[in-house]
Parts: sequence; C-alpha cells; structure tokens
Amino acid sequence: MEEPYLISESLRSKLIDCYSQQLDEIELLTCMYPNKEEISFTDKNVLSEIKNFVDSDTPFKPNHLDFIIKLHVDGLKIELSINLPSFYPIEGPDIYLRCNQLNRQQETALNTDLSLYIKYNHLGEACLYTAIMWLQDNLEKYNTKIPTTNITSNDKEDDEKFARFWIYSHHIYSKKKREDIIKMAKEYNLTGFCLPGKPGIICVEGTEYNCHEWWKIIKSMCWKRITLRQSEIFDVSKKPEEKRFTKFEELQFKTASSKRVNHADMSEFSKYMEQVKLSQVFNDIFGLCNVNNE
Repeated sequence: MEEPYLISESLRSKLIDCYSQQLDEIELLTCMYPNKEEISFTDKNVLSEIKNFVDSDTPFKPNHLDFIIKLHVDGLKIELSINLPSFYPIEGPDIYLRCNQLNRQQETALNTDLSLYIKYNHLGEACLYTAIMWLQDNLEKYNTKIPTTNITSNDKEDDEKFARFWIYSHHIYSKKKREDIIKMAKEYNLTGFCLPGKPGIICVEGTEYNCHEWWKIIKSMCWKRITLRQSEIFDVSKKPEEKRFTKFEELQFKTASSKRVNHADMSEFSKYMEQVKLSQVFNDIFGLCNVNNE
C-alpha cells in the first residue's frame, strides 16, 4: 500500500476536484449495488481518507481507490476490477473484466473493446457508470462461440522457437492486474519476472507462441501506457544456454527510506539483472538512466 505524502497547494486543489468526482461516482455505484458482496474495496480506509482530504486541510495525499464490482448480466457472472488513479477522471480508469463463463478469446476481445470505448469516447470524463452500461448493452455479442482455428505449420514452427519478451509499462499498481500477470504466465508455462511500481517492467521467456499468446491477453488490459520493447528469439537448441529463469515471480526491491513504496529501488534491480546475466541486454533495451527518470 502507498504511504501518504506531502503535496503543494496547487496540486491539492487539482486533487480535490478529481477526488470529489470519484466520491460522487462511488456514491452512485453504491446506490446501484447496495449489497456488500457487490462492491468490495481492497482497502476500506482509503475511502474515508479521500473524504477527509476533500473536507479538511490535510496536506497528505491519500492512496488511490482499488475495488471490485460483481455483476450479473445476461445470465453471466462478471467481476469488474477497477483501479482509479489519483487524477482520475483526468487520467483514464484502470478496468479489467473477468468472467469464467467466457473463454479466453472472448474475455480478451471484451476487455480490449471496453478499453477502446473509454479511450475514444470518455477520456477525461467520469465514466464508470457509462462503462457498466456499455457492458450491459454489448456483452451478449461476446457470449458466442468463437471457432477454434487450427494451428498452422508456421505456428508449430513458432512453438519450436525460444523467446524472451521485455515489456515496459508506465506503472503497475493494481493488485488484481499483478495477480493476472502471474497467473497467465503460469498458464502459458512462462518464466521471468514482474517488477511492479512506476515504471513497471515485465520479462517473460518460453516458447515464442506462448509468449505471443500471453502478450495478447496482457496488452488487452486497460493501461495508461504499455509496450513490448523487444522480443529476443532463439533457436530451440539455444534454450539451455539462453534460459535465465526457473519460474515466474513478482520482484520487490524497496528502500527503507523511500517515501513512496510504489517506486522500486532500481539500484537493487540492476544488481538482480547482473545476477541473471541480463544487464547488457536490459541496458540496451531500456537504458537504466531513462527507466529511473521516467
């Protein structure tokens, strides 16, 4: 969890406007879904912290809102994970949908289209209610069977290549999103790591086909900015010497003196890169100076 930190008066005024709109939306959503099991907050104290920030003169910035809404739409059980940046609605919301009754392709397509709908129609606006209405109006067309395509000879060839993907994100905060990154990596038998915080860095390695399939799902989530910086492709015969990890895990490198726990200790991360013998390629792709300053 992030620790509160001091802010300037000008920033405080901007935040009050954003938080006030967030509180209005939360009030609307709790009226729409009054049962406790329908809306659950990752940290219930955050809501009261935000109310206190808006109503008093505290100079400490509260943490951001992170919650789940459970819906029943057209007979489907939907779990909507929502993370609101402190400057939402100026910044877009982080929304990710799960539904066990949809297959992976359907879920990915739905998340992609929801993200695009918000980006091109409601960026800069309070849009949670609108997003839910869009889901209710459009969910049915995704609940259809998607024909399974046969794996072509090229796909099989890709499956015989060993790959390492490097992903850079503006930030990775959401607990649910981090859980999904790990879960999907394990499902696709990938190894590597996820370094949460700002910036967020992910490295996965495995068959080229599985890396591509994993990346399709991850990039379909709602991100402020996420990019595949580079994909390293090797002949499968090179796997024993190129493979750097034995599992996929989340890394945590925090400094004791850090005021903001959402920033990783990049010097410790650099040492980790040296240990796994990836310092040179990491510096070539990202540039540690750029990573530290972004």
